[in-house]
Amino acid sequence: MDRMISFDDSNYHIWKGKMEDLLYVKELHVPVFEEKKPEAKTVDQWKLLHRQVCGLIRQWVDDNMRNHIENETDARSLWKKLE
Repeated sequence: MDRMISFDDSNYHIWKGKMEDLLYVKELHVPVFEEKKPEAKTVDQWKLLHRQVCGLIRQWVDDNMRNHIENETDARSLWKKLE
């Protein structure tokens, strides 16, 4: 199995596919790919999930790009910025 790679602005296409797979495998994809909060989640649970996903994504972004996304707490917005 291929390992996750860090996004360095030259490998977005490869990184994106691997990150999508990682998010789905860890069942953390909803904040990135769904527009609305699931009804079963409280607002606090939804905020926490976004923070967890942002933290996971940032682990796989090179340091030279982190300053553009460091303060992002919304997973969908973070994903859009990286696109």
